Amino acid sequence: MKQNLHKSENPRIKVEKSRELEDGLYIDVRSPREFEAGHIPGAVNIPLLENKEQETIGILYKNFGQEKAIEKGYELLDQKLESFYQLFEGLPKDKSLVVYCARGGMRSQVITSLLNHLSYQARQLEGGYKSFRNWTLDELETFKFKQPVVLHGKTGVGKTLVLNKLANSLDLEGIADHRGSLFGGIGKLPVTQKNFEANLLKRLQHLDNSRPIFIEGESRKVGDVSIPGNIFTQMRNAKAVLLESSMPVRVQRTIDEYIGQQQESIEPIKETIRLLVKDLGHKAVNRLIQSMDNGEYAECFEYILTHYYDKKYSHSMKGLSFDRTFTTDDQDLVVKELNNYSMELSISQSS
Repeated sequence: MKQNLHKSENPRIKVEKSRELEDGLYIDVRSPREFEAGHIPGAVNIPLLENKEQETIGILYKNFGQEKAIEKGYELLDQKLESFYQLFEGLPKDKSLVVYCARGGMRSQVITSLLNHLSYQARQLEGGYKSFRNWTLDELETFKFKQPVVLHGKTGVGKTLVLNKLANSLDLEGIADHRGSLFGGIGKLPVTQKNFEANLLKRLQHLDNSRPIFIEGESRKVGDVSIPGNIFTQMRNAKAVLLESSMPVRVQRTIDEYIGQQQESIEPIKETIRLLVKDLGHKAVNRLIQSMDNGEYAECFEYILTHYYDKKYSHSMKGLSFDRTFTTDDQDLVVKELNNYSMELSISQSS
């Protein structure tokens, strides 16, 4: 195999132009560990080097220089070339492939060269993932909502359920894969800050910013990730809408959300309840654990909603005034009312 693929002159494309491709498909050739830490949404990971191989190359480069590292890289590539060709066969030839590594260097050069040799339409992303990351941060820092509307309400009123029935909405908890509360990570998979911000920007750019955009009210942190400062500041200054619901409905929605068909969540829920000793006391926590063991979920969640979540919510909402209040017991009705409200705001803005 030729040992100069990393020197090949390949077609290149800037991040901004790559985002305009209607038939674009990103190929991430970094190690799986790098990919998991942060990648371009929708990218396919075809690592030139696995995690351990990447570490080996790094050690060689540090101790013996670039030439030895490149030599070892080609040795590893020779061993897996056939498997690469098999992977490439699954890629669509009618797509514009955009190949990237960490900084647009040797790894993406090698894979782009191989793809073009096999008659694929492949281009190398200038600056690699680093350029995408910097572009993402710049876009988030300058994004401006024209008419954001933030939905507030106590736990269990169904804010996320309503939000997901509104076409022009931003579900931050969905993007973070976290419900934004003490129990919010149960049954969810954490995402990294980099992936959260990349998918947040992707969603923002798909919304119709000429019309009101509905957003669920959140604290700055949603699970382990943080809402970018520019976005969060605009949320705090946006029109606020209050959603309300009866306690029985809130309790049932909480049961559906946290238990439903996933009985495996009961033990994590009990572990989280034990963390409430400081707020609720040992006696109450022990009683709540017993309620969970007895399958008395309604009794357990009503107590937690009343004595923990509602108190936290009242404190966080101090000083906030609401433009409208809607009842969410009938979700279809409140969605209709919010869509009408959106039309009113649009008309008001244009007049």
